[in-house]
Amino acid sequence: MNTTSYGQYCPLAMSAEFLCNRWTLLVFRELLFGSSNFNDISRGVPRMSRTLLSTRLKELVSIGLVVRHERHASGQVDYVLTDAGKALESVVFAMASWGQEWLETEPSVENVDVSFLMWDIRRNVKILPQLPDPFIVHFFITDVVENKSEHWLVFENEEVDLCYINRGFSVNVKIEVSAKKLTKIWMGWDDFDQAIADKTLKLSGPKDYTDIAQQWLGCSSVAHIKKRAKALLTKQ
Repeated sequence: MNTTSYGQYCPLAMSAEFLCNRWTLLVFRELLFGSSNFNDISRGVPRMSRTLLSTRLKELVSIGLVVRHERHASGQVDYVLTDAGKALESVVFAMASWGQEWLETEPSVENVDVSFLMWDIRRNVKILPQLPDPFIVHFFITDVVENKSEHWLVFENEEVDLCYINRGFSVNVKIEVSAKKLTKIWMGWDDFDQAIADKTLKLSGPKDYTDIAQQWLGCSSVAHIKKRAKALLTKQ
């Protein structure tokens, strides 16, 4: 943990000493969204080194915000928020809501982390009764390097998995879109129907499924928060 202290008794200063370490709040976001094993947490912070993630998790355990549970049968380790950790939910989502409302949009979409975008979509999509089981959605992202351009969402047995390799899927719907446009739609900054109309988002597949695509695709948990007309400038 960062041992630098502000030297103040103020609770804000004491909280900032560990919450403001790089990546810490994003690790909390993943835990609050339900990720508990190391690999799933890592998929939510793909640009964070696994060594640093391990360090941050150890710090959170030592503070008492997370407990480490080992499943003896499988050897898998789960990281579970304590009551103190769960109490940070309002803090994390208040910060996300503030950023959605007040910060400038464009800088955040200039270099989209498509791995995180697809992971975020995976955990927020809706399993609708109208969809078959399994239901496969193939995403083709047009503005990223080839090995990052294809992703498959697999709706099966009341769960959704994200795959980066084509396992011979029988695809129900294909979505072709740029990472920048998909991010804007996902965050509620651009309109889904308008993107279909101007062909910046292309859907192909049976009409029964494409007509309800906006319902099963869903949106970010903060998409409902409207951007202020004059957002604050942010630095890259």
